[in-house]
Amino acid sequence: YDATGAVKGLLIEEARTNTISTSEVAPTAYSGGITKSVDSSVVSPAGGNNVEKFTLSSVNSQHYFGNHNNISASSGYSTYSIFAKASGHNLIRLRMKNTVGLFYCDYNLATGQKQVNSSAHSSVTGAIESMGNGWWRCSMTYASEKTNPYATVFLINAMDASLSNSFLGDGTSGVYVWGSQYEAGAFPTSYIPTSGSTATRAADFAQIPTSAFGYNNDKGSLVIDVLMPDVDQFMILTYFNTTSYHNSRGFVKSNSPSNGIGNFYSYRIFDGASTLLPLGAQTQAERTKLGLSYGDSERAVRDGGTAISGTSRSPNPTRLFLGGRDTGLQSQCWIKSIKYYPRQLTDTQLQELTT
Repeated sequence: YDATGAVKGLLIEEARTNTISTSEVAPTAYSGGITKSVDSSVVSPAGGNNVEKFTLSSVNSQHYFGNHNNISASSGYSTYSIFAKASGHNLIRLRMKNTVGLFYCDYNLATGQKQVNSSAHSSVTGAIESMGNGWWRCSMTYASEKTNPYATVFLINAMDASLSNSFLGDGTSGVYVWGSQYEAGAFPTSYIPTSGSTATRAADFAQIPTSAFGYNNDKGSLVIDVLMPDVDQFMILTYFNTTSYHNSRGFVKSNSPSNGIGNFYSYRIFDGASTLLPLGAQTQAERTKLGLSYGDSERAVRDGGTAISGTSRSPNPTRLFLGGRDTGLQSQCWIKSIKYYPRQLTDTQLQELTT
């Protein structure tokens, strides 16, 4: 569900590890210009009352706290995220460091605005998502090239202010912070709580035997309604599969496209020969409906559009995977609905079901 209570669908995620060992107790060994307290009257995003408040000290200085020399970053991309809520102060900054320098992204906890600093290199991205009740999840992703990335939270007085950003605190206003997470990956995943050591969430492997729902290998149709994040990554959405990768059918989204953040395909591989029916590009976070049918020919439709045709083959799968396959390649998506028909639907029916 999203913050308004609207259904997003079945969440499918890859495995991730939160390398911050105390996710609900923010460190202050590396800090300045703030005081920390616990406000038992404030409800956390998880429904508890263990929320920490960071108040601006009445000094003219930087105001910050964070992790210093206690996070091990791997190669590739890393993502740092926190849940934050304004308590008289709206502007915060997430800052990290690699061998090139310091990079940061700023967030407005009143408006939901985010601003990647102008000097950051192209690997740095930021996101902010409303969690309801005044809480926001703020995240920052960058290319990790340093063992100690100095993941730090600053209270600032202007969006995209200078790195020094010293100002006089009032001694009363501040922000509530809860649920910090540092994970290897190019986007944030759902929160992984820790209490004294790192913790890993296993990959989601949702699958159904084809014998459980009357699969017809000669003729059939599949329709899915899926919400895709703004992530440039190869993803398997649904996947009919045997014990062999070389006999499969389903929907995938590519990465590294010439336009946008991926392209949708109806995908089929039989005896090592693959067929991709292109269903258009994804350019932003969006919900899409995809349909395919097989029998006399392969047919595929996206969002009620024109049907694409290909030569039909019969992989004879034994399982239907949702959001991945047993060899990995997990997705990050929400599957709102999935429909299977043991007959080949017409193009018009596919178009109606995906509109």
